[in-house]
Amino acid sequence: MHSALRRQVLRNLTTDLIKHGRIETTVPRAKELRRLVDKMITLGKRGTLQDRRRIEAYLYQPKIVVPLLMDTYAKRFADRPGGFTRLINIGTRKGDCAPMTVIEILNTDNPEAEVGFSYLVKSLANMQLQEETKIVDKALAPTMDPNAVFADKRTLKIALDAQKSKEKFALKIKKAMKNNGMSTSMLQEIIDKNVPKVQKLNDAEAGTKINRYVKEMWPENTPTMR
Repeated sequence: MHSALRRQVLRNLTTDLIKHGRIETTVPRAKELRRLVDKMITLGKRGTLQDRRRIEAYLYQPKIVVPLLMDTYAKRFADRPGGFTRLINIGTRKGDCAPMTVIEILNTDNPEAEVGFSYLVKSLANMQLQEETKIVDKALAPTMDPNAVFADKRTLKIALDAQKSKEKFALKIKKAMKNNGMSTSMLQEIIDKNVPKVQKLNDAEAGTKINRYVKEMWPENTPTMR
């Protein structure tokens, strides 16, 4: 990409991210964008006239983004020296298979509004539906059954890999709780509130699949699925 065009694209993306709080883009652009947004928020935290002019010289729509940087984000990250953004990989783009990600500015005032935290809560709520018991304490301390018997090395490897995945997930939960200043009871309360929503989504998705299958099997006289 030509250097002038690249600079213009990054200015547009930086402005949009500061304005909206999160955007979806490719991984290479997001990594470059993270550096620029951190720099703009740091300038906004300083709050001097020179810093204000530097922000206005780089970003578009200064009447919108300058108050956000020098007021909203400056107060939100007053005690945070850096790391104001988060990347969440969402797979590849259709067509060219470019790796895509969601980059968002952290929201310590309302962690439930963050994409990463929302994904975490929905995953735990889904686990709680399957386990039919409170899930936070169990997810934070995953254990293998000491009396489990494995038929061969392959099944043992699968069980060990599953245990490693659970331990990594537990670390993500602990990190999210630490970043948002939450206790296990607070997180459990949020999950309990989201369980009915997840149950409703699961039922709707299952019903859609069943109805599609029934219509394919009986196209002329489709029975009603209740």
